[in-house]
Amino acid sequence: MDTLNQTDKSVSEAITDCLKEVQKRKQLDDEVLCLERLKKDKEYNEKISNTIFGTGLKPSVVGKINSENPQMDYSFVSFDKVEKKEPIEYLDKNKVDYDINVTDGSGNKKIIPQSFLMIKEGEIEKGKNWYLNHDPKLPEGIAEMMARYNWGDLKYMTKKSAKRDRKKYAKKGKDLGVECGLSVKTTDKNNPFIIDFN
Repeated sequence: MDTLNQTDKSVSEAITDCLKEVQKRKQLDDEVLCLERLKKDKEYNEKISNTIFGTGLKPSVVGKINSENPQMDYSFVSFDKVEKKEPIEYLDKNKVDYDINVTDGSGNKKIIPQSFLMIKEGEIEKGKNWYLNHDPKLPEGIAEMMARYNWGDLKYMTKKSAKRDRKKYAKKGKDLGVECGLSVKTTDKNNPFIIDFN
């Protein structure tokens, strides 16, 4: 008795799996038919607009018949009334930027714009312009430092090398901050900074 129940269960499971597979195939076939219909509609509209009325014109749609079978859908058009097609607006390729998923060395995933990855090592000016275009409120000095950190010499600076360079520049009478593009201004009693908030 138990073996009969188990075989009934296995048969019913096999039937449900088969029905699910058939349903998936039907959905995929419907999607393919829909895409083919859209492609044919596009080709038809382009052919009619180019051959009969000239570029940019298409016949007006008077009525449509829709059915369960997408192949049985029809559109009735009138060649007496002509509609002007809307012009296609193209985007400038410089305004399009794609996000790319990047995994760093520790396994963390980051989303980085493609334009960021297109800048090569040593192109600090391009990097500075990228930061200024990406965030217009960013001060120019900070944008340059960030560009130097990503594509320049600040990427390889460590605490030890900064200490060594500071000593080296101090012997020559120079400042490390000025040499790295960072100018620090100090005040004294005779030369105060005056900030006007008007």
